[in-house]
Amino acid sequence: MEPHSESAQQESTSYRSPLRVLVRAFEKSRDLWKAKYQVLQQRVKAFRTEIRDLRRSRDRWRAKAEALEQETNQLRTQLQLQQQTEQSPPAPSRWSQPVLTRLSS
Repeated sequence: MEPHSESAQQESTSYRSPLRVLVRAFEKSRDLWKAKYQVLQQRVKAFRTEIRDLRRSRDRWRAKAEALEQETNQLRTQLQLQQQTEQSPPAPSRWSQPVLTRLSS
């Protein structure tokens, strides 16, 4: 079988420009497409990196906020307990007896 079959010859005859011009045009088109694709791939990689970094940052802030919220709740609980003990009168001791004093008139 010959490298140039009859169908290949028919295809080449459908172009009016010489093959050397067509080859250069196709190579240029391919090179432009590859350059465009590489730029897009770089952008995709940059976006993925940015997304990864933003997720990590968000997770760190979320953990920090949750820790601070937990600390705030603990401090509120401590404050409430402290206020309750300050407001309630001391419990009477069963060992203490009322002191009766006589007032002289």
